[in-house]
Amino acid sequence: MKTPRPESSSDTIERLKRQLARERQARHAAEQAADVSSRRLYREQLKLQAISQVTTQTHGSMRLRQATQEALKAILTHTGWRHCRVVYEPFDNITPPVRVSALYDGKHPLTRPGYSLTASAQAWLDQAHPLEFTLDERTTPEKRWPEAMARRFICSIGIGEQAMGAVELFACQEDDDPVFSQEMTLALVRELAHIYKSERDRQAIERMAWRDVLTGALNRAAFFRDLETIAIDLRPLALLYIDLAGFGEINEEYGHEIADRYLFEIARRLESEPLSRSVARLGSDEFVLLMPLIDTDHAMIVAQDLLADLTQPLMLDHYRIDPDFSAGLAVYPEDASDGHALFYAADTALSHVRERGSSSLRRFDADIADQLERRKQLALRVRQGVARREFVPFFQPIVSRNRNIVGAEALLRWQAPDTPGPAEFIPYMEEQGLIREVGRQMLHDVIHTAARWRRTHESFQSISINVSPVQLREEAFVSHVIQALEASDLPAGCLILEITESLYISAEKPVLDRLARLRQLGVRLALDDFGTGYSALSYLQWMPLDILKIDKSFVLKLAEEHSGRDITIVRAIIQIAQACGLAVTAEGIETPEVASIMCELGAHTLQGYHFSRPVSEDAMTSLLHTHTTPEVPFNTLTD
Repeated sequence: MKTPRPESSSDTIERLKRQLARERQARHAAEQAADVSSRRLYREQLKLQAISQVTTQTHGSMRLRQATQEALKAILTHTGWRHCRVVYEPFDNITPPVRVSALYDGKHPLTRPGYSLTASAQAWLDQAHPLEFTLDERTTPEKRWPEAMARRFICSIGIGEQAMGAVELFACQEDDDPVFSQEMTLALVRELAHIYKSERDRQAIERMAWRDVLTGALNRAAFFRDLETIAIDLRPLALLYIDLAGFGEINEEYGHEIADRYLFEIARRLESEPLSRSVARLGSDEFVLLMPLIDTDHAMIVAQDLLADLTQPLMLDHYRIDPDFSAGLAVYPEDASDGHALFYAADTALSHVRERGSSSLRRFDADIADQLERRKQLALRVRQGVARREFVPFFQPIVSRNRNIVGAEALLRWQAPDTPGPAEFIPYMEEQGLIREVGRQMLHDVIHTAARWRRTHESFQSISINVSPVQLREEAFVSHVIQALEASDLPAGCLILEITESLYISAEKPVLDRLARLRQLGVRLALDDFGTGYSALSYLQWMPLDILKIDKSFVLKLAEEHSGRDITIVRAIIQIAQACGLAVTAEGIETPEVASIMCELGAHTLQGYHFSRPVSEDAMTSLLHTHTTPEVPFNTLTD
């Protein structure tokens, strides 16, 4: 075996040099790799920090705008782009698009009012897919392209196949690190897409819960939620309650589509008022508006100016519509100490305008406050009276042409000292729904009383009971009638329910169906106060009626001089009613002369103070025992 030749000194030196060179090269490569890794880690940290800043924006109505501002600041700070803008698609056909812009001024980024995209960017975006991007340079002048910034980057914002908006960036020169710039921008764009979707979904849910579907204004629940915060507001506030006049006519004349657009435009006008804080649609044609005020002295002037703008003509397709209104105004804290009291004050002021049938504005004042206080006292007393069963039936006899008491009308009376009459307390009971409870008890008691009178007095044939539309809207009303009839053994034909023609005007199908069911059972229906309000003789052709009660306003003057025209009108009404197969009862008989005239004209039964005022159950029983009613002279009648 050959022994290796010993390495010479020069060879050793060369070998060591080569080894040292390899080690230096390896160390340099390692340093380069470490530098690249360090830079990559640093860039990832910058991206994560920027994304964190964007995603940690507070939740609320401005979240998308604030998140976008943070994203643009991060792009301007860490890349070479110097002018940024983002434009999002509108969430729906009501809210405007969100636009955010930012500019680097040499020291730090400044957010600015949002700009639209350039026309070339919009044209590119119309063909692009979500998260697609492009780099280009300006070759010709273009509107909205910043001066001295030739380079541009456009990227569409979106998730999957759904486009949501775009980001447009501008710069003067090449970016030092174009790869990182692109990665940073795309990472933030992805995050903004998720925030946009989250915000859009949140607003969609909120609209379903708190927004009116047609107009986009707040709904009733949202508005009253906002009212809860009024007590902590340091500034005066005006609440304007607006009732649009003639909306039903617009619906009928121009159709539902035009009517819906009309409401939408009214809501837009209210929301565009500079002082608008909350705009809500409370009913079909009712809007309410909260406005901060500098001082309360100018509340009426501010409201009048707003309504003047609101009543400017609207052109919808080729139709011109001139908005009209009634409005009530109340001011916090002068007129009310909290939100709900403020709304009630404005509602009360609006009610005063409605009662007068005028299109005007009324502010809540001392006179209305006094009436409101009386109403509160009435409310308390009525509720106490219901609890104490102070509301009882009184009875007014209904007599035949030969003076026999053949029936009675049951009338609700309040048996307590210093109480108002039915014209005052019954509307309140209807408004508050108390009439259902009281009416149910009265129906039961009166039917049982009538059944007893019918068993002991052969001439007594029927009992009439006034029925409120509020009662007829109760689903169980028919069942209550059937139960009372069965428990008392009163034949259904002996019960007469008196209703007003306004109930037919409203034409509520469930109510009309209940009346039809009652008539099928044999219960008779009487049209009360015929000749007042909306009377039209054509109603008699289709109304399911049995009896027509002529209002006393037609009857009272029949015995006076120059009453020929009144007599002619009453005769015509009776003849038409008889031709339709209806019996006729004349109300308001106060003198024997009028009683005689009505008998001559053909009325079947009579009712009025000439025979008896409404009396208690015991007094009515006494009248039935004595059969005493004044004699009715019959005279020859001439027109």
